[in-house]
Amino acid sequence: MSIQQYYHKTAQSYLYAFVLAITVYTAVLAVGLLLPSRPPLGLIFFPFFAFSLIQYFGYLRFKKLSKEVLFGIQGSIGNQFFSYSDYLLMSAPAPALKLLLFHPNSLLIGEIKEIHQNIWRYLMPDMLDKFLTKTYGLYDSSGTLLAMFIANNQRIEVLSLEWNVECIYEVKDKAGFIFDTGVELRRQKHSSISTDVRMVSGVREVSKLQKGWMPTEWNHRFDVNTPILSFDLSANHSDKLLTFASIISDFQYKDH
Repeated sequence: MSIQQYYHKTAQSYLYAFVLAITVYTAVLAVGLLLPSRPPLGLIFFPFFAFSLIQYFGYLRFKKLSKEVLFGIQGSIGNQFFSYSDYLLMSAPAPALKLLLFHPNSLLIGEIKEIHQNIWRYLMPDMLDKFLTKTYGLYDSSGTLLAMFIANNQRIEVLSLEWNVECIYEVKDKAGFIFDTGVELRRQKHSSISTDVRMVSGVREVSKLQKGWMPTEWNHRFDVNTPILSFDLSANHSDKLLTFASIISDFQYKDH
């Protein structure tokens, strides 16, 4: 998948939601008109109208982006997921977290999503959903599972494919621990007015998550507000997994 395909699919999802809202309201209106005692159809209209308007403008936005993005893909990628230093994060419609990870050349290099997805999760409020324990998977571009994350409201455990706990991220403390090296990573904001969020080990900066800034050669393919996760060249496999755990804590209740 390329970023152009992502924009196209997202536009379609907005269009489907728009058509569904109009269809449901038309059916409600038809039934209401047939009833001997008519319900307040005007009051029912406004929520449907507001929802439909949001979906329609979402459709127009992503349709425009899908046409503007460069169709020529620069370079290619392999399946060495942990070898990359930059990941652009895009949320996809799903009952739970589905975070797509793109290479700066616009190709999909991986994703984070719940391993067992249930459609009923669409109906559960975040307030209740936070009490559920969730299992997320980190996948590369070919769909190969690379690691697992067991998440609840206060802690995210990073597990190997053999179900061994490699790292733990404490949501409340905004810090994590890597068991095999004994390294602790702590989350810091770069400044009070900056959108930069960084993971550091002592004075060593391991990673940073930025929004609202993008190299010129990338913004022909991505919206300038796309979050960019960048790793220091010294970051190892465990550093990246623990950073992804902190990303899950931020994004698991956003944009889905």
